[in-house]
Amino acid sequence: METQALVMAVEPGAALVEPMEPSGCSACGTTGGCGVNRIGQIFTLKSKRYRVLDPVGSRVGEAVVVRVEDGAVLRGSAAVYMLPLLLVFVGALLAAHYAPLASRDVWSIAGAAGGFVLGALWLALFSQRAARDARFQPVILRRVSEGLFVLKEIKS
Repeated sequence: METQALVMAVEPGAALVEPMEPSGCSACGTTGGCGVNRIGQIFTLKSKRYRVLDPVGSRVGEAVVVRVEDGAVLRGSAAVYMLPLLLVFVGALLAAHYAPLASRDVWSIAGAAGGFVLGALWLALFSQRAARDARFQPVILRRVSEGLFVLKEIKS
């Protein structure tokens, strides 16, 4: 997924960018769109700024093209939402299965809480690992002006 962004600040190897387009998926430009961007604008007052890897050495004020690897959003979402939720359910089911019949509900709640704690610990480890993994990091591909050329008519 690629989107254009404006460089707001730079640091060695990274930049702080603000997207120029309302959504990276470009669905808002199509008929109907998903409307997520409109809902997000209602609840946020600040503009969104993101830290991205900067191998091209961009400068403040430049328009750049930022890319997130295909599948990174899906993998990240599954890791952040699905696995912790699955651990809560598995913890509750396992605790209910092995608990005495009289106190099954209490054990289910305890198992769900245990699954939640395991999910939170796993999520903390995943977040640290993903912060260092280039597959999950947005990166500046090029300046917007790069790759463009202008044809001029030469009059004789």
